[in-house]
Amino acid sequence: MRSTDGVARVVRVLEALGRAPEGLGVSDLARVLDVHRSTASRLLGTLAANGMVERDTISQRYRLGARMVGLAATAVARLPVVSQARPELEQLSTATSETVNLAIRDGFHVVYVDQVTPAVTVVMASWVGRRSPVHASSSGKVLLAWGDPRSRRSVLRRTLEAITDRTITDPRELERTLDEVRRRGYASSSGELEEGLVTVAAPVLVEGRAVAAVSISGPAYRLPSRDLPGLGRRVSETAAAVAHRVTGRTSSHPAGSRPPGIA
Repeated sequence: MRSTDGVARVVRVLEALGRAPEGLGVSDLARVLDVHRSTASRLLGTLAANGMVERDTISQRYRLGARMVGLAATAVARLPVVSQARPELEQLSTATSETVNLAIRDGFHVVYVDQVTPAVTVVMASWVGRRSPVHASSSGKVLLAWGDPRSRRSVLRRTLEAITDRTITDPRELERTLDEVRRRGYASSSGELEEGLVTVAAPVLVEGRAVAAVSISGPAYRLPSRDLPGLGRRVSETAAAVAHRVTGRTSSHPAGSRPPGIA
């Protein structure tokens, strides 16, 4: 096997484990990679020896290891939008006493790259590093609405997975929703990604395209529908402030704007 083939397989192993937060067994990985079980075992063994993956002693499943997580955290922290957004995210979280996230798009998914949790929150799971389908969250909707038209069409041509009973799975309905998102300047999601979770997001626009999304999230009883327009304005102001930090130019509220390629 050529060295480039070996590197490609290692990348596929890490990607597969990244998509499986519950971990993968050797046989599971062999099926994903379409390789012999012994090959999958050898790849995992090498990665485990170098701290890139680790095996749960009870389930015998492999997950990304601490060294891999550390490398990823370092890479994310160096993204300009992450470092520039942090003060604005903290300010929004303090003002609203809710959790604030920063997300970017990765193909058909949204990846959460930073999170600020208010001090009053006793327990809150971290979303940093978590991936979710782009059609099922408020962050995903704004990244689609102000994203590349061709990649948006590729999402609309796909079978949209139902994460909950409220997830939008009809491409035509999603397209209408994206039109409304562009008119309002922000997106909302109520129980579409997680039961009882309400989120509101706005795009960080650079030259008319969304490079990231700022969102605020909380339980439905704390974020009722009547409060969403006000939260949408707050999140939009924060996203515009982040864009200003990234570009050095003032970014206007996106409401009513249309991304390039949209007639």
